Amino acid sequence: MAHSSKQDAINFEHIGIGTVLNHNRLVVPLNQREYSWEEEHVRELFEDFANAIANNKATYFLGTIVLTRGEGDIPEVSDGQQRLATTTILLAAIRDYFFRIEDKKRAESIEQDFLKTTDLETTETVPKLRLNVDDNVFFTKFITASPCTKERKTQPSKESHRRIKAAAELIAKLLQNILAAYGKDSTKISRLLEWVKFLRDGAQVIVLRVPDHLNAFVMFETLNDRGLKASQADLLKNHLLGLAGDRIKEGQQKWAQMLGVLESLGKDDITVTYLHHLLITKNGPTKEREVFDKVKQTVNSQGRAIEFMDELADSANDYAALFNSDHKKWNEYGTNTRRYIATINRDLRVEQIRPLMFAVSKHFTPKEAKIAFQLFVFWSVRILIVGTRGGLLDRNYAVNAQEIGSGKIKTAQELANALQDVIPSDALFQTAFSEARVSQAFLARYYLRALEMSQKGQSDPELIPTDDETSVNLEHLMPENPGEFWPNIDHDAVSAYFRRLGNMVIMQAKKNSMIGNSSFSDKKKELKQSAFLLTSEVAQSSSWGVAEIKERQKKLAELAVKTWPLSI
Repeated sequence: MAHSSKQDAINFEHIGIGTVLNHNRLVVPLNQREYSWEEEHVRELFEDFANAIANNKATYFLGTIVLTRGEGDIPEVSDGQQRLATTTILLAAIRDYFFRIEDKKRAESIEQDFLKTTDLETTETVPKLRLNVDDNVFFTKFITASPCTKERKTQPSKESHRRIKAAAELIAKLLQNILAAYGKDSTKISRLLEWVKFLRDGAQVIVLRVPDHLNAFVMFETLNDRGLKASQADLLKNHLLGLAGDRIKEGQQKWAQMLGVLESLGKDDITVTYLHHLLITKNGPTKEREVFDKVKQTVNSQGRAIEFMDELADSANDYAALFNSDHKKWNEYGTNTRRYIATINRDLRVEQIRPLMFAVSKHFTPKEAKIAFQLFVFWSVRILIVGTRGGLLDRNYAVNAQEIGSGKIKTAQELANALQDVIPSDALFQTAFSEARVSQAFLARYYLRALEMSQKGQSDPELIPTDDETSVNLEHLMPENPGEFWPNIDHDAVSAYFRRLGNMVIMQAKKNSMIGNSSFSDKKKELKQSAFLLTSEVAQSSSWGVAEIKERQKKLAELAVKTWPLSI
């Protein structure tokens, strides 16, 4: 019984990420995703390490790594594989440098400590970190293997392999840039050893060891979605009230006022998200984990503490209004502004743009804000359809939110000019729309309803009434399970075209439920009677398949450029 309880215990330790690799042989489970970090993520981590080392910081907190008990007592990585893999790539790059200067003892020491180990049962040399089934062979050969071996000549065959290769090349380049500042080889060696020691001891993580994946998920969600966020808010509150001194009651009132407004939204952990977005409007790109440190650096006196808490209380109303199109703030902005906000929240459900919306709501005149919010609808649709690198979009939104906050950008046109290289062009948007597959029903319904209004020549077609899903619903013309009524449709066609927008129409829900998996000839009878123009037009087709879907979606794409234009 004692042994069982020990096996089921949840343990944690606070150690360097290099020590995690040094002390363990780890495996990423088969069901975990492949290596997904883009160059911007790798660069960000590297620069965080470099800044910490340059500023003589003893520690830098990387977050949590969750390990579960795997087969053969080899821990499985439930969370943290991207950080572990990227740290391994960095250590391998340092090892490679020592190999190139023929310092084999140091190279082999790093290799033995962090990259490889010996399986006692098979006596084979195995990697300290084994990635999932798609990435492990490439990662082992291209990263873990010694630079003098033929394995290092392996070439990527998957997108994740290319990301691994790009990460390795970027890290090697960044290391070289740092070493270029030092003339003597002995100084370069000292700097690299400093990096190794920092990765081993200073770049710290909390390692949670849990008995199974269910416990790992619960623990991870609890730590990241409640514990860490709440602690950021609590740390900030304690810092500000500590500075308030004899004005502490005034500060407490301001903090309570802010909380009252935010908590009325009924959203978990909204306080830290609000603080994060407010700092973005003041400082530009800011990581959520930097909230406390950023404030601590600038708010360091009683006067500034009270002033900042006053801003927190006042700005909370502007922030809360972004979630509520009926908020009194919008009284002087006009009905359409309310509808733009409702469309963003209800129909598109986009969140990345919120810091930019926050800056506009705080600093633009009502006239300019109205134009900007309409543009936000257009831009959000284009980005949803085309897709873009999340980090790049976050950064551009944050940079321009700060430009608005500082007064450098004062009009919607100036904002549009600043983001012209980020928002997809007409040509790119039309091409992407002509091939778009949409899995979320709420988005497909919005797109088709807006296109329908555009086809009918209505003004502001991007603003649609709140359709009750019980009365207006989606119909997929080519069904997901074709059956006997669709004998000429194969599995590959269904897989590729079922979720294409060209295969979808909106219909009254009762008729939608009636036609289901019916043949296209039977569906045509109902389609022809539809009051929706884009739906009834489908009935003009004699048959329905891949060619018809592609042709219809091409026409929808032409209409989409007019429905969600680049400018007003």
